[in-house]
Amino acid sequence: MNFTFTAKPKESIIVVFEPVAEEFAIPAGDHIVVEWIGEMGEISLEPDHAVIHSPMGGDIRAWDSNGVEIRIW
Repeated sequence: MNFTFTAKPKESIIVVFEPVAEEFAIPAGDHIVVEWIGEMGEISLEPDHAVIHSPMGGDIRAWDSNGVEIRIW
């Protein structure tokens, strides 16, 4: 399952990919594309960041708005 996660037009956001705690900053108005492999994961929105959780027994991949894969180890 793929989805697009977009930062607010005037506010950047830090995205944390769990369970590996890899962080990626999305500039204001920009986006990333995330793919859950296997079952659907979860998204938790916090006041100053978002957490994208891998699905149980699955994997996660993501790309910035230029199509460059985000390193999630």
